[in-house]
Amino acid sequence: MAVRVFLAVAFAFSVFPANVYTADKKPPASFENAQLRLQLFPWSTEQMAAFFEARGFPTAMIEELSAYCFFTASIKNKRNAVLQLDLTNWDFVSRDGRLQRIPRSQWPPLWKKMNVPLASQSTFRWMLLPETLHFYAHEKEGGNIVLKKTKAIFSLRARFGLGENTGPVVAMVNNLQCADATEVIKSQ
Repeated sequence: MAVRVFLAVAFAFSVFPANVYTADKKPPASFENAQLRLQLFPWSTEQMAAFFEARGFPTAMIEELSAYCFFTASIKNKRNAVLQLDLTNWDFVSRDGRLQRIPRSQWPPLWKKMNVPLASQSTFRWMLLPETLHFYAHEKEGGNIVLKKTKAIFSLRARFGLGENTGPVVAMVNNLQCADATEVIKSQ
């Protein structure tokens, strides 16, 4: 677990310097209450391509990934008990309807079809937020969420479990947008 957290933090700082939030200096989109803190950092296609290229990803894989919108999610359990993550309980919604989150299960068949080297597949897999995870007391985890690129402004409604006989906590993050939203608009 410590290695995963270290790699997620190393990834974040390698692409996203600590003293810079976004190109226009906005703080990350976030939600915080007594149970948890959730922050979302959008990555531009250029940032993601640079990260993958520096790790030797094939050009075809980088080009495929440019059609997607990446957000690094940082989650901190502020409780003294377990916080349960299940990404199937995360809904991304725009004015036009629900946006599809791309699950981990989509990628392996695509990478196999594209003959992507196993080392690149492994690197891609570790940089994704796990589909399910139990956060223990005061544990922090990070990873990427992938959506199909869109120009829409959208919201996230993320439900986290708090254990048996306890209702979930719902984190709402509004006014999210892919970092490349203006490029999507120009290309349409």
